[in-house]
Amino acid sequence: MDNKITQTTAGQVTWDELKSELMTLPKEDIIDMVDMWVKTYWTLQNYWMICVERDFGFENTARLDGEIWEHLARAQAHRIKKALKLGDDVQSLATLLKYCAAQWVNAGFTWEFVEITPTRLYMRVNQCPMGTYRTAQDLPLIPCKLGAASLYESFSKVINEKFQVTCRHAHPDPKKENTMCEWEFVLNE
Repeated sequence: MDNKITQTTAGQVTWDELKSELMTLPKEDIIDMVDMWVKTYWTLQNYWMICVERDFGFENTARLDGEIWEHLARAQAHRIKKALKLGDDVQSLATLLKYCAAQWVNAGFTWEFVEITPTRLYMRVNQCPMGTYRTAQDLPLIPCKLGAASLYESFSKVINEKFQVTCRHAHPDPKKENTMCEWEFVLNE
């Protein structure tokens, strides 16, 4: 195997050293690594859900999942906003949603922006890894209408406190073909 990283030597590993090594990699390799890290993030999420549900039951798992995603979304949103120098408008929210790990396309998400205007963003998730897994295992779906609300509230409020988030469809609503959930974000003036 052709190792593209320099020879590793004994001693403390520093961020500066890692950055220097990453900068020597072709962009395609860095993109592959980012994708791997986000997939690992989703693997952790899925195993966490399965293990907690096994030991503490579905209701406790769903409640804890919502609580964790609320905090994680806020932290991730601040980091993305800073890294990409995002503003406080609908386009900034769309960019944040596109790049957040919570909806990483290559981790098993299929989703779309249905509408983007200067004051409104409407988003539909057609498929998500947790929903796909739980359906295949004949497990109940997580009530995303309740749990994911705090996720999307956290994302949007980091961009602009004036965003109002409304779930237009999600479990436990009746199934809708090719739709796991739909969310509307309105920027109030």
